[in-house]
Amino acid sequence: MLDLGSGSGTDVFAAASAVGTGGKVVGLDMTEEQMEKAERLRREAGLPQVTFSRGYIEDLPFPDNSFDCIISNGVVNLSADKPAVFREAARVLRPGGRLALADIVTERPLTPEIVCNADLWAACVGGAAQAGSYRSAIADAGFTIEQQERNNYGFLSGRARAATTTYGVMSLSFLARLSE
Repeated sequence: MLDLGSGSGTDVFAAASAVGTGGKVVGLDMTEEQMEKAERLRREAGLPQVTFSRGYIEDLPFPDNSFDCIISNGVVNLSADKPAVFREAARVLRPGGRLALADIVTERPLTPEIVCNADLWAACVGGAAQAGSYRSAIADAGFTIEQQERNNYGFLSGRARAATTTYGVMSLSFLARLSE
């Protein structure tokens, strides 16, 4: 199992309990600081089935057909090239592999002022794609979306909450399967 953007490792560690000692979970992060924190937490938790790799979600550092499942929690929306993320996910998944993710999307297009606002990118709003474009990028990479549901999610900053109302910003979860 691969976790895109494992950060503190929380999702990686939950996945480790799901795969047990006979499975393998790889967390991916792009900064040395995130990697060091995640590795420290892995050692403290005593999880030998977990490893961490450094890389970018648009250019995964793994061979083709390496994983059965990829998970991601709110990371894809931070990429400016979401189609590349899903193409890479399809490349490293085995045929029939699963993609399980939650992310921030919108109902309406964001304005350039929002897209270019670093604070709103950090709040996971500035990089949000329209839900239809997001679904299309998943499908165009060779996945079939099997489930989609809206998550109960609230933003903390006033600007992010205002964008939620104006642009229909929301959190969606997807379960998709790669064609065999």
